[in-house]
Amino acid sequence: MKFSIITPTFNSVAFVDENIRNIQTQTHKDIEHIIIDGGSNEGTVEKLKAFPHIKWISERDKGQSDAINKGFRMSSGDILAWQNVDDLYMPDTIKTAADFFINNPDVDIIYGDYQLINFDGSWRCTVYPIPWNKWLFAHGRFVPLQPTLFWRRRVYEHVGELDLNLHYCMDVDFLARASKKFSFVKIPKVLGKFRIHNKSKTQNPENKKNVECEYFEVLSHHFKYNLLDRLIFILFQKRKKYASFIKRRYLREK
Repeated sequence: MKFSIITPTFNSVAFVDENIRNIQTQTHKDIEHIIIDGGSNEGTVEKLKAFPHIKWISERDKGQSDAINKGFRMSSGDILAWQNVDDLYMPDTIKTAADFFINNPDVDIIYGDYQLINFDGSWRCTVYPIPWNKWLFAHGRFVPLQPTLFWRRRVYEHVGELDLNLHYCMDVDFLARASKKFSFVKIPKVLGKFRIHNKSKTQNPENKKNVECEYFEVLSHHFKYNLLDRLIFILFQKRKKYASFIKRRYLREK
């Protein structure tokens, strides 16, 4: 079973070497790693040239969604995913995903637990998302995290490419479209590491309001929100903010 992992980059020299080696050393070896660089000028391209096994291009693009779409078009794997350059997999993540897809041919999309890590890669905490529930997903209760997501090629062929008009929640939009036809399963195992730092587009405090607005727009569009749906979404976002506050306080005290 062949995996195609797409990694979008732009001026990411601090992370690209670790990202490539993390995927290169997976215990499952049938992997096509495709890196789409947005025209970096600070050393990323030189790093890419040092790894002849990867496929890559470096050219100006229309943003992250455009870069990922280019990678999907270049891909040939049975299973697809994208892995942002600052995130990581556990050493046996791809093997775990391959074994599950082989043993469960009717399952289309999988995700799992994940670790939050600091800028330097040190462990921060482990997060255990809830099992798939379409109603809760549709109302903003949770989103399967990108470093743990994998899907069969048939999902991409039916759902289509990422929306170029979205800058933060393109994954939510993709999953919302997929949820109308395909099956999701959570694997109770840590599959990925999500890096926490303010240089991340979705974590930058300056983008917070734009992320929240785009999140609401995507879900309300796909799931035809009425007034009650809007209120439920708002309540879940308030719950998330409170939970984040408690988590940050716990980590400081620890």
